[in-house]
Amino acid sequence: MTEKNRKTEEILILITVLLLLTLSMLVFNKVVPESFQSITGKVISRVNITQSIQTNCSFTLNQGLNLVSFFCISTMTSTTDVVGSLSNLEAVFEYQEGSSDPWKIYNPNLPSFVILDLNYISRKEGYWVKMLANENFLLAGGLRVPTYIDLVLGWNLAGYPTNETKAANQSFWSIDGNFTEVRTYNSSSGSFISYVPGVGGALNQTEAYYGYWINATVGEVWVVD
Repeated sequence: MTEKNRKTEEILILITVLLLLTLSMLVFNKVVPESFQSITGKVISRVNITQSIQTNCSFTLNQGLNLVSFFCISTMTSTTDVVGSLSNLEAVFEYQEGSSDPWKIYNPNLPSFVILDLNYISRKEGYWVKMLANENFLLAGGLRVPTYIDLVLGWNLAGYPTNETKAANQSFWSIDGNFTEVRTYNSSSGSFISYVPGVGGALNQTEAYYGYWINATVGEVWVVD
């Protein structure tokens, strides 16, 4: 191929590319609305950030089973960082309704080859804590309110991430009409107490450090503040 022919071919290729680009722009202008081709206004995204208030958890864990929650955990925290200092701890259990493996366990007394699947503790969850003897629990942390707890259909083991004591009907206002019963466990008496909307019950108020079984009739969000 001569030098002249090569230059002619390069010019033809360049013209073809320019024609294709022009045709593409014409098609784009016809297909895409004009409002999508220019900035039409200012978009504002708003993120609500809740400041953590420094506070501590301090309560007594009784020998046997305790149904508890930890309001002073502002973010997901390693299980060992939360309960690892307890000398009389036997085990901690978590329940996730709807999961293929709903029960998670942390037991520091098991052999090292046993895989423990409860690796983190959250203020949104309730926990069964089994103790070999009475022991005081203390954890420095922070309080974040409000907290939005997702509930699924069925029994949910929820935490109570606030240090405020409230009447039961006031505490569960955000899920009113979408649950049938709430239960908690009194470790001192070794018995359950419950609240039924419209009926009442021995569970007449919600308190810090307790976990609550909530029987939801639909997927809901419980607002705790």
